[in-house]
Amino acid sequence: MKKILQLSILFSLFLVHKTNAQITVTNANMPASGDTIRYSNCRPSSINYSFTGANIFWDYDTLVPQSQGIYDYTPATSTPYFFYFTGGDYGLKIADSIGFATYKFYNVYDFYKNTAAAFETKGIGFTYSGFPLAATYNPVDKIYVFPLNYLNHDSTPYKVTVALTSTVSYSQFGYRITDVDGWGVIKTPYDSAACLRIVSTTYGKDSINYSGFGFANPNVQRSYKWVSIYEKIPMLEIDGTYTGGNFAPNKAFYRDGLVRTFAGIKPVTDISNEISVYPNPTNGDLFICTKSPDVSIINLFDVSGLLVASYKASGIVTKVSTQGLAKGCYYYSVNSTDAKQVVSGKVIVIN
Repeated sequence: MKKILQLSILFSLFLVHKTNAQITVTNANMPASGDTIRYSNCRPSSINYSFTGANIFWDYDTLVPQSQGIYDYTPATSTPYFFYFTGGDYGLKIADSIGFATYKFYNVYDFYKNTAAAFETKGIGFTYSGFPLAATYNPVDKIYVFPLNYLNHDSTPYKVTVALTSTVSYSQFGYRITDVDGWGVIKTPYDSAACLRIVSTTYGKDSINYSGFGFANPNVQRSYKWVSIYEKIPMLEIDGTYTGGNFAPNKAFYRDGLVRTFAGIKPVTDISNEISVYPNPTNGDLFICTKSPDVSIINLFDVSGLLVASYKASGIVTKVSTQGLAKGCYYYSVNSTDAKQVVSGKVIVIN
């Protein structure tokens, strides 16, 4: 009986330590090559991410899982892009395909390097026109700069360029701002743990260059992460676009350990091949034509990334007026109804 009581006291002390301490996150708390980590997706709209600060209790215990996935951190030598990376680098497949039309990439990986100074994206890999291609970042994209403590602030640049052909190249470039704006305890359906709340915003552009001429598509993303020292991925993460000071969440997931069964989930339809935009250039109305019913919102942005117009999709063809817009280059985004997909491109206005 005495031993049982002692064990109970020790277990209680462990729980207090786990949930009531301000923590410091280091590279020892990051995923490693060979790790496989389960997570459950949930609805972004079910998460209130607006409150933060010191010694906060974030209660997300009622999150409802919608589907599951596994982060499989694979040694670079076991991927199709092994000849671009060193033995210490490891990859994570992030998509079966991204992009659209001529610029569609398959079997897409991010590659990581974990050091005492930073957890960073080392490079990217994808298959284009049947060929495996990859490139390393210079400078690298530092996702976390260590050690991570409450009220830390970092701003780091990144850039990567990969040659698609002898005349065409694809680039991502910009900078990441990271703020540790809260600490406390988070509770999810998986567990409770002490955590840091981290806000990360990438102000980036995706660029296609053809023989010295090209265009850059603004791509500003934000994520809110609740990071613990007990799990190698965030206890909870919510991601989305960040435009004009407004955050539009489109994905959320939490660390999970249970294998769950889901019934009646509608499969996601790939809308990237279902969109056409004409005429382009335009001096009047622009028509967005889609074969998919899974389109809800069409947005227009100027070259600085400022939202200049937003339209609700109206069936197979949506007419978008460009009257009142100055001459020049604009970018459109077509969002799916479940907010999981965004198809984007460039349009020239010659009013």
